[in-house]
Amino acid sequence: MKADNNTYIAFRTIQQREEKSPILAKIEQRFYFKLSELQKRPGNMSEEEIQNIEKIFIGICELREKKIVQAALSKARGGISDLKNMLDVERKLFDSIVDILLQSRIRFFNEETEVITKNFMI
Repeated sequence: MKADNNTYIAFRTIQQREEKSPILAKIEQRFYFKLSELQKRPGNMSEEEIQNIEKIFIGICELREKKIVQAALSKARGGISDLKNMLDVERKLFDSIVDILLQSRIRFFNEETEVITKNFMI
């Protein structure tokens, strides 16, 4: 990396923090926006440098998604989730997952109750 070595280092540092922590690492609100800006205005970065940053970015996103899904599952089961470092866009994902899990539980239990009730009414 040449002039934009700082961009690579910044993304790599975030990736390392995300890998080491069981909870979401603190990142800035415009984190996801940064990659799209980098793709639109690469400056003097080569295609290879941009691809390397994209791979790191994807790795960070996948780690964060996994933590968000785990936190949502915990909350749906009645646990407490640490949401302090969750970005607004991630919070929407978290809330959607929790909602889907809770709705699914209601459907599962209602269907299961109907089957049990029908079997015992014979």
